[in-house]
Amino acid sequence: MSFDYPLSKQDEFISNLDRLRTYAPDLATAFRGVRVAADAHGPLDHKQRELTLLAGFAATRNEGGFRVHCTRASEAGATVAEIEHVVVLLLGTSLGLVPVVEALTWLHDELD
Repeated sequence: MSFDYPLSKQDEFISNLDRLRTYAPDLATAFRGVRVAADAHGPLDHKQRELTLLAGFAATRNEGGFRVHCTRASEAGATVAEIEHVVVLLLGTSLGLVPVVEALTWLHDELD
C-alpha cells in the first residue's frame, strides 16, 4: 500500500479503516467502536487525546496515522509548536534521532 503525501493536501484519502471495511466490514465496525469507546473513556479533551495519539504514532513510526492525526490535532486546537514538543519529548525515551526527525518532517509536510 502506498500513499501520496502530504495527506492533508489530498482531495480524497482512503483510510486504513475504510480499506479494512472492504475486506471485513464487521471487523472494521467493531474496531471503530473500540476507538469511539476509548475516546469517551476518560477525562482528556479532544486536543489532549490527539496529542497522545501523535506520540503513539511517532513511537511506532506509523507515518500515515501520524500525518492524519496532525491535521486532527490542529483542528482540535493544537499548535505546530505543541506537536513539535510532543515529538521532541520522545527523543531519548522511546525514539532516537532519526525517527524524531522523520516525525518532525511529517508534521511540517502536513501543516506548513
